[in-house]
Amino acid sequence: MPERLPKNSCDTHLHIFGDPKTYKTNNPHALYQPPAGCDFHAMKALHDAIGIDRAVFVQPTIYGTDHSYLYETLKSAPKGHYRGVAIIDDSVSDKEMERLDSVGVRGARFNFGGNFKLAPSLDTFRRSLDRVREIGWFVKVFGFGDDFLPVEAELRKIKIPAIVDHLGGPDYKRGTSQPAMRLILDLLKNDNWWVGLSNGDLRSQMPYPWDDAPEFGRLLYQAAPNHCMWGTDWPHVHRFIRPDKDGHSDYGSDHEFKRVALLERYVPDRAARDRVLVDNPARFFGFA
Repeated sequence: MPERLPKNSCDTHLHIFGDPKTYKTNNPHALYQPPAGCDFHAMKALHDAIGIDRAVFVQPTIYGTDHSYLYETLKSAPKGHYRGVAIIDDSVSDKEMERLDSVGVRGARFNFGGNFKLAPSLDTFRRSLDRVREIGWFVKVFGFGDDFLPVEAELRKIKIPAIVDHLGGPDYKRGTSQPAMRLILDLLKNDNWWVGLSNGDLRSQMPYPWDDAPEFGRLLYQAAPNHCMWGTDWPHVHRFIRPDKDGHSDYGSDHEFKRVALLERYVPDRAARDRVLVDNPARFFGFA
């Protein structure tokens, strides 16, 4: 069992959901319904169990641009410990972005994952990037490996702080030299690009301990040790999209410790892990 995480560890990527009776989804493309029992309080109990003090809430795709629960949670959460990431398109007003900024939203996420069918048009993406830059936020981009290749030219133009989610979602069977990995490694040569060493188990073709994942995590850490962060991706919404024989049972603390163990295989040195868990996110998200 991995040891408890160091003080001020940050979960830089997770999702929280309000009471389904109150916070509904009107998104016609939603791949699942708001799950019960995955709210702020459940997340806090999990974090207390494994030793996480800070977190970044990423707007779930099923809520689209309705940030009601994200806003209310950040507004009432202990100050200085939490940040948020929104979903932005042309329908989100400047006033709404300012409102979100006032409670701790600091970034916007763009989903290029083909399965989700949520990729913005290039024109929308460019307009949204301009607005994100103006308000002083960062960018998060999500996709699975080759999903990034059609927008490579646009990604290379980004000069504001930017994060590639979840190791870039590579296909482990294709090895570390696949085009998408080469692109991400190239982006990481620039000071504004960061990567999340999260969700390595999601793409694994192997059972725990997911032996096909570590070489990808190690490669990315070695390429940019000061620009890597980690997150649980709790509560692992792919389990709601495609439930397995165990249902939705893999988001308790025992399972999250397995994901911590995976990080330890990427970054075996304790001081280096402290950088990923504490120092890098404190710098990027502005935690004291």
